[in-house]
Amino acid sequence: MAAFHYNFAIICRVPNSLKNRSVGSDNYQEGLDLEKTRQEYETIREVLKNCDINIIELVEDENYPDCCFVDDTAVVIGNTALIARPGHSSRQGEVGEIRKVLKGDLKMNVVEIQNPKATLDGGDVLFTGKEIFVGVGKRTNDFGAQAVAEAFPEYAVSKVNFANCQALHLKDVFNMAGRNVMAVAPGPDVQLVLRQMQDVADYPYNVMQMDTTLATDMLFVNGHLIHHVRNEMGDKSYGMLDQFIDCEEIQRVQVSMNQLTFQGRGITGLALLVLKLSNQTNIVYA
Repeated sequence: MAAFHYNFAIICRVPNSLKNRSVGSDNYQEGLDLEKTRQEYETIREVLKNCDINIIELVEDENYPDCCFVDDTAVVIGNTALIARPGHSSRQGEVGEIRKVLKGDLKMNVVEIQNPKATLDGGDVLFTGKEIFVGVGKRTNDFGAQAVAEAFPEYAVSKVNFANCQALHLKDVFNMAGRNVMAVAPGPDVQLVLRQMQDVADYPYNVMQMDTTLATDMLFVNGHLIHHVRNEMGDKSYGMLDQFIDCEEIQRVQVSMNQLTFQGRGITGLALLVLKLSNQTNIVYA
């Protein structure tokens, strides 16, 4: 079974409290347009359905303003799900419902972090299909990265120092755009992290250098690449997709998302993707 193939996506509706109580609410001083935000969420839900994915939709919880960004709550590869321990205290309660779904409904092999000092956000864990990178320094610490290595011993897990990067999460500036294509945001801070990744990587990747951070916000799933529309990405970054992505193998799906991205987590943060297997299997490209 190839990497980046999934049959379930866990998503969560947008709570009213996202507008003024979320971790990233300071990013939009004029206020979030909740109606548009929910339209963006619904667009992602329908796009994922059209990618042949079964949707598990959670009811929003007003006690957790950031609950729609479910990607931070767990790391799921194959039949193993590592329950995260978010680095911001306001988000740690979000994992309870996710745990119930992964363990009770999907019957996954659920792994808990044992070290009480560990913190881990799922947005700091980049699975390339062959190996795993963990960004350490902001929401995720060394103990959290160690928990990832222990949960997925079949993959090489490399820590990269992310403390000096302006972005909050590793997947805010690095994402996979294809089997061996990595989309990378601009900036000297990001380039320093990229060099760390290249130094420790076990496999080579084609680097697709984007000229805006927003342009790296994408999901590669079931042969589809979900990304922003041209006017949100910028002409140069959009052209990079034309250059790097083989449209005969990958179907590109464009979405407009300018409200949820104020949070710093857009497309990548809205879905926890799951491949439910009958048996535990390594998911590595040949």
